[in-house]
Amino acid sequence: MGDVREGIIAGFIATIVLTVAMLAQNAAAYWPDVNFISMLQSASGTQGSPAMAWVLHFIIGGVAWGGLFAVFSPHLPGPHWLRGLIFGLLAWLAMMVAFLPAASMPMFARGLPNASDIIQVTLGLHLLFGVVMGEVYDLLLRYMPSEVDENA
Repeated sequence: MGDVREGIIAGFIATIVLTVAMLAQNAAAYWPDVNFISMLQSASGTQGSPAMAWVLHFIIGGVAWGGLFAVFSPHLPGPHWLRGLIFGLLAWLAMMVAFLPAASMPMFARGLPNASDIIQVTLGLHLLFGVVMGEVYDLLLRYMPSEVDENA
């Protein structure tokens, strides 16, 4: 098992990068129908409370995905950026299969007029998240070593 503390830190940093990409996407009006925060509000029942959805966004990205990445990273192949990419793909699949139905949308957004946008944007953002998390996790393990030597 990897170092969960470093995984959570890497998850938070990757969530910040993901958030900047989401805000840039919204500001540029690219794929305006793809809005994670409104989907999260719908899935969590916090309609009317975007602040709570943002808090959940950081808890999910930092604590949940970051901690899980630290646990599974030693069992994934390749360098940490590739491990992050694989993990990002798995997180995206979880979103497509579990999160979208929780947000009152069909799995893989099947049948929605903007399904291809939802699939492409969310996949790209999850892969970005994974690569950043993998690289930050690797840097933390190298420069803030603990008792865990994942690279051994």
